[in-house]
Amino acid sequence: MRFDHEVIDASPPCGRLFVCQHTDLTGNGRPDLIVGGMGFEKLSDHLGPYPGGIPLVPRLFRRLETDLFWYENPGWERHVISSRSDLRALGSTLGDVNGNGRSDLIVGQGYRANDIYWFEQPENPRQPWPQHLVASDFEKYHDLAFGDIDNDGHPEIVGASQDSETVFYYDVPGDPYQSPWPEECRHVIARDTNVEGLEIVDIDGDGQNELVAGTSIYRQRAAAEKDRPLDSIEADGGQENVADGWHREDVVTGWDWTRVEAGDVDGDGELELVFTEGDSPLLGNHMGRVGWFDPPDWTAHILRNDLYCPHSVQLADFDGNGRLDIYVAEMGLGNHDSEAEHLLFRNRGNGRFEETVIERGVPTHEAKAVDIDGDGRIDIVGKSYEPNTHVDVWHNRT
Repeated sequence: MRFDHEVIDASPPCGRLFVCQHTDLTGNGRPDLIVGGMGFEKLSDHLGPYPGGIPLVPRLFRRLETDLFWYENPGWERHVISSRSDLRALGSTLGDVNGNGRSDLIVGQGYRANDIYWFEQPENPRQPWPQHLVASDFEKYHDLAFGDIDNDGHPEIVGASQDSETVFYYDVPGDPYQSPWPEECRHVIARDTNVEGLEIVDIDGDGQNELVAGTSIYRQRAAAEKDRPLDSIEADGGQENVADGWHREDVVTGWDWTRVEAGDVDGDGELELVFTEGDSPLLGNHMGRVGWFDPPDWTAHILRNDLYCPHSVQLADFDGNGRLDIYVAEMGLGNHDSEAEHLLFRNRGNGRFEETVIERGVPTHEAKAVDIDGDGRIDIVGKSYEPNTHVDVWHNRT
């Protein structure tokens, strides 16, 4: 397979890029790309040496950063969502918060910060997006999702706070413009759990959504048990730290800092889970793995166990054969840039995969699979994390 690499921004206005979302903002039938980040951590890496280590220089430079912006497809003109340089954008998701039919952007702050905001998409998305505070209850929101997690027929904002070690969700209030949202909107699912990766999905086909957080599945208990206070945390039959009304099932243990995707990768009519260890070995003691896990016993099928921070995983039919392929890509982080690989595990049916390297030497982070140019083939959009920031598209030419 052949993918053509296009750099759509070689110098984005923010460092430590994390946000990478795609949606059609202009109504032309093509997905646009939303990008944001936390700002440069080591400004000297970006600026080069400055005289005498003058502390005002990096401080002034940071004020020039823009933490949230989007690229218009085609042409990739950059537009500002928020001109804030102190937003520190980390986890994000898209969702129609106010029910007007347009996708809004929900963003959680990163290190040493506590806020979750929703940015309201204006009628003309090229104008600045109004910012609304959801809550400031936790710290460092690595992942957010938007969907009906409590199966009440209405979507919620679901999140994983790493520094507060909490998995939680917020009901959208009748008036989403109130700031912050009422305390009764907040619900805790689990405490003392530090995870990455969220997926809202009906994993077992029972018509009820479950939450995959890290390498665990959280299910609601029977209706009679759900009458107990949701925020009451107690040990219950091996379910330590899980809120009343919820049950945790571990798919696998010993996997670190995972990204997750769900899909039927072996063609048996059931959903499997695909995990990558997105920050290993940087934050772990072994190289990163990628594998898929087959229900009901979650049998492990390891595809690679020697990757460097594979922080991107997507399921899509890249080659048009009707089967879901597995795309995985490495970060780089200045230590592995020239060796960073984009891998496509092509689905040959019956649980068999053929590995193909589709790019090498261009690190990426939180890349997404989407038909970017309307030709019917699945492309890839992504951006690096740090220290060398860039925003990219890989066009599928197969």
